[in-house]
Amino acid sequence: MVLTLEDKKLIFVGGKGGVGKSVSSSAIALHLSEITKQKGLGEKILLFSTDPAHSISDSFNIKIGDTPTKITDTLDAIEINVDQLMGEFKVKHKGAIQELLTKAASLDQQEADHALELAIPGIDEFMSLVKLSTFLEQNIYKTIVVDTAPTGHTLRLLSMPNAVNSWLIFFSGLHNKYKGIMRFLTGINTNDVENFISTLTEGIYKTHMLITDKEKTEFIIVTIPDLMAIEETKRLFINLYSAGIKVNNLIINHIQTSTDCIFCQSRRNYQNKYIYMINNTYHDINKIYIPLFPTDINGFAYL
Repeated sequence: MVLTLEDKKLIFVGGKGGVGKSVSSSAIALHLSEITKQKGLGEKILLFSTDPAHSISDSFNIKIGDTPTKITDTLDAIEINVDQLMGEFKVKHKGAIQELLTKAASLDQQEADHALELAIPGIDEFMSLVKLSTFLEQNIYKTIVVDTAPTGHTLRLLSMPNAVNSWLIFFSGLHNKYKGIMRFLTGINTNDVENFISTLTEGIYKTHMLITDKEKTEFIIVTIPDLMAIEETKRLFINLYSAGIKVNNLIINHIQTSTDCIFCQSRRNYQNKYIYMINNTYHDINKIYIPLFPTDINGFAYL
C-alpha cells in the first residue's frame, strides 16, 4: 500500500484524466479509515472531491452530496457543488464585496451587482480552496483525501493561494488608502471589509502553508503506462517541485498482467517500455503497480 500516509493531514491524489484518480483516492481514504477504526480513537477521514465531473459516488455506489456524507463510521465523503458554494459565499460576504467594488474599485451600484453575477475564471478552484480551508479550520477530520480534477485544474488549485493572496493584497491596499475618506464622507463602517479581507487572507495563508508542509501534506500522482499519461506526469512533477511540493508515491495503474492471448502479449510489450521509463525516471520514488481489472472498480469489496 502507499507509504507514509497515516500521519498526514492532507493528501492530494492527482494526474491525467482517466487514469483512475477517483478509484485510487477512494481506496486510499477507505484504507486510512479502516486503520483509524482499528485504533479506536474516534477520529474520521474525509474524502473531498474537487473534480467538476464527480466520480466518488460511483466508486462507493453511494449517493454523495455537497455536504459530508457518511460512508462508514470513520469515513465521510463530499462532492462539492461550486455554484452553490459561490452563491453562499456571495450572500455571506455581499456587503463587503460590494463595498470593495463600489468604493475601492469605483464601480456604481449597478456595475457592482453585475460584477457579482459574472462567471469568474478559476472560480471552481477558488471555491474548492475556500471550502477546503473551512474543513481544515474546523479540524473535524484526522485526514482529508482530495480527489482532484485533471492536471490543469489541480495546478490552478495549488497556485490559487498565491493568486488570491495577490488579489487580497491589492484590494486591501486600496481599502486602507481610502477607508478614512469613506468614513468621513459617507459615514460607512468599513469593519465588514476589513473582517472579510483578514478572515479570507488568514484561511488561505494557513491552507497554503499546509499544502507546502512536507510533514503534513502528501501529493500522490496516478498514471498509466502510456506515452501521453507519462508526458503529463512529467509536467505535473515539475510544477509540483516548483511549488515546493515533493512527491513520494506514484501509482501506475491499468497494467496488463495477462499474456495468454496475442492482444494481451502485445499490450504488455507496449506497456513494458513505459514501465521501464517510469522506473528509470522515478527510481527514488515509491511505486505502486495496479493491474488492469476486467470489471469496474466500485463498491467496498473491490476498493
